[in-house]
Amino acid sequence: MELLLLVAELKILASEKAVSAIEVKDDKLMLTRQGDFIMLGGKFPRLAKKQAGARLKEIKKLLLAI
Repeated sequence: MELLLLVAELKILASEKAVSAIEVKDDKLMLTRQGDFIMLGGKFPRLAKKQAGARLKEIKKLLLAI
């Protein structure tokens, strides 16, 4: 249940930041806004956590930073 709430919170936050897609590929976070990828420092941020809940919290932190 907690994971569903985190996902819903991410969707709302992404919407507020005009992020249309959130993908994770090979531990890289790929955010899309207006058809373009959002990169931090010229590259995709890497997720350090392995557990689902920890990853969602990590994604939330990165979304808040953009």
